[in-house]
Amino acid sequence: MEKIKVMLVDDNRELLDLMEEYFEDQSDLEVVGKAYNGNECIDFLNETIPDVLVLDIIMPHMDGLAVLSKIKENSKTKSVQVIMLTAFGQEDVTKKAVDLGASYFILKVSVK
Repeated sequence: MEKIKVMLVDDNRELLDLMEEYFEDQSDLEVVGKAYNGNECIDFLNETIPDVLVLDIIMPHMDGLAVLSKIKENSKTKSVQVIMLTAFGQEDVTKKAVDLGASYFILKVSVK
């Protein structure tokens, strides 16, 4: 069985490392790339197309909504399933992400 190719995008490097560690422990998933901002994500997508993109909404240089818009406009990347990461649950941002094609949302919470 072929592994599901996952790309992780978040400006929080610690969270990205934790997600990568978790996904690499899953026998059916393979992390094929990481990016720390929207521009790096778009550059990576020009080279490799993952099956799933885990994408933060708030990032420097280009936010997740702009990335989502660009990948849904590109015929090579529009089939990528996108899971949005967010630290807040603002309804207008969530609706825009859904309108742009986001499949799922993960709410980031801080644990102390």
